[in-house]
Amino acid sequence: MIKILLHGMACYIIANLIYTFLPKKIGNDSYWQPIIPRLIAVFVSCLVGIAKEFYDKWQGEAFSAGDLTVDFSGAFIWLFALLLSEQIYKSYAKSKNKRGRC
Repeated sequence: MIKILLHGMACYIIANLIYTFLPKKIGNDSYWQPIIPRLIAVFVSCLVGIAKEFYDKWQGEAFSAGDLTVDFSGAFIWLFALLLSEQIYKSYAKSKNKRGRC
């Protein structure tokens, strides 16, 4: 159980750190500018999970599809938490503006 939590939280934290240190907008297209840093963060986090499995195999342990699943889940939970928090913030800001105008 602890190993599962370590795998998931490690990929979550890696995605968060990568996203924190990237510029918030990358590229020229206004639609993709805010999306690209998020995709890079998830991609790097998943690559780290895959690299960890190859490291485990090199150390003599079995290649675990379950660990990879937890790694990918940690990265995608980070992405969905980020998107959900943005939607909550936008909803809150919109309702606050409506109350201020009355």
